[in-house]
Amino acid sequence: MIRKSFILIGIAVLVLATAAGICGCTSYRKTVERYGLTMREDVVFIEGLAKERTIVLAADTHISLCDERDGAVAEKAAQRYQMFASLTKNPSDVNFRHMAEVFMQMKPDLIVLAGDITDSAMEASIEFVKSELEKTGVPWVYSMGNHDFEYGSEYFSAKAYEDYLPRLSVVSKAENGWQALEYDDLIVFMTDDANNRILPGALAALKEYGAKGKPIVLATHVPLEPQTEDKTLWEKSIEVWRADGSGRSRVLIGYNSCIPDETTAEFLSYVMAEDSPVKLVLAGHVHFYHRDSLNGKLEQIITGAGYEGEFTKITLKPAK
Repeated sequence: MIRKSFILIGIAVLVLATAAGICGCTSYRKTVERYGLTMREDVVFIEGLAKERTIVLAADTHISLCDERDGAVAEKAAQRYQMFASLTKNPSDVNFRHMAEVFMQMKPDLIVLAGDITDSAMEASIEFVKSELEKTGVPWVYSMGNHDFEYGSEYFSAKAYEDYLPRLSVVSKAENGWQALEYDDLIVFMTDDANNRILPGALAALKEYGAKGKPIVLATHVPLEPQTEDKTLWEKSIEVWRADGSGRSRVLIGYNSCIPDETTAEFLSYVMAEDSPVKLVLAGHVHFYHRDSLNGKLEQIITGAGYEGEFTKITLKPAK
């Protein structure tokens, strides 16, 4: 999907993209002129937050760098590299480097990487991502997507989990399908994609952190299907990615999409409960930006495709 960027001066805000959701929050779209990147800017008010924080959200950069260490998948890597490069002005690795430079200048509190940062678990790709992230001087958390640790024909296979997922330990501290970062007044909780499922260990850990009484920002690669009458996200996901044979969305988790297993259904119930500690959901995967309410109260922000140079800046503010 190719997007037309607005011509803006520097990174000044000239376009009001949406006025949506809760607390009169707004979303803006900017072009970072020097790099040709697209930055969405969102504001979210969170009850229980003690001070303002800034998060930058990126996903789906699909870095596909390969060298002789991964010669067995070199042909596939070259094809994927060219495929993503053909969809945008710069190759995905160039856009990622530019994003890292912008993050270094912005100095947000946290970088959230919501999956498919690498297009396969190739050593050159992983080392590149690690190097660029370290240059920012900003802490980050990294959620596994459905492409990060695939390798050749190995896709969510036992071999992929045993041999290739461990390679990403230098950029992701996730274990058993989850990772958390705790502040005095906030928890950022990441869940890995387990082929459109949530692992039991991730659900148990989310509940444990939820019991602490702090607001939680939840990041997951695959977006959650809203449980409201607004079908905009579901319809757009069908338009972009087509439905499966049963007419379901193939890129969302929900009862009209990728049907949740028992653990994932419990996860959905917990996240969307009236008294849930989860106050915001962040996601990627679908390669387009979207923001809406999951249940009339809880918002979800999905960032656009990183390989196209798009990312989202989210300012979290205490609710008055």
